Amino acid sequence: MKTGLEWKKLKRTGYLPTFLGAGLLAAAFPVIQMAVREEIFTALSGSPFQILMNANWQMMAMLNLLWVICGCCMMYHTEFADHGQQKMETLPVRQESLFLGKFFVTALASLGILTVEMAAVYGCIGYWFAPEELKIDMFLKNLGFQFFVFLPTGMVMLVIASLCKNMWMSLGLGVILVFAATMLPQESLTLGLLPFAAPYQTLFSVEEQGKTELVLAVCGLETVGFAFLEMMILKIRRYLR
Repeated sequence: MKTGLEWKKLKRTGYLPTFLGAGLLAAAFPVIQMAVREEIFTALSGSPFQILMNANWQMMAMLNLLWVICGCCMMYHTEFADHGQQKMETLPVRQESLFLGKFFVTALASLGILTVEMAAVYGCIGYWFAPEELKIDMFLKNLGFQFFVFLPTGMVMLVIASLCKNMWMSLGLGVILVFAATMLPQESLTLGLLPFAAPYQTLFSVEEQGKTELVLAVCGLETVGFAFLEMMILKIRRYLR
């Protein structure tokens, strides 16, 4: 119910077209790469899916992060504009439920753009490599992994956006954190599990280290932990008022 309410509030904000455009832009990246550098990639040995993910995912993940940040900031901008947040507090609706509704919308939108991007990678394999390399289980495993490691980022960005009435403050902080994450050493799994760094991880690199279960467990704990933090923030706000 709260998720449906959030969808209705976002209808006229440009939120959905923004996420769709983000998915199409990121999905175009591997296609353009293959069209321009076909000989280089097809000459490489190994799994075509891994070749394409290693070559394109860093840029695709950065685009995804930037659009998730924009989307979260846009969500709370509509709440704070014209004192909408204060008006919502007078209604018989729990603020915790509204926050979780925003998170579910963010998660669904992220799943949508990730599906478009993985489908583009899948299409590149079928067109430029070999149709027999198209394996649905590989597609679903990679989609599920990338979706799961994006959840902590969406959650923490919603927490940041809920604390900043000025959208430009939360947007600027999110962008700073994204570019700070790109400077972290990718070979360090510990630093690579931070919310704004985890989306750069790929299933292939994690499997090579034998840390798949660890990464998923940490991302799950981060998501729950940041949700709990927001619940505490909302309770403190009510107490202070």
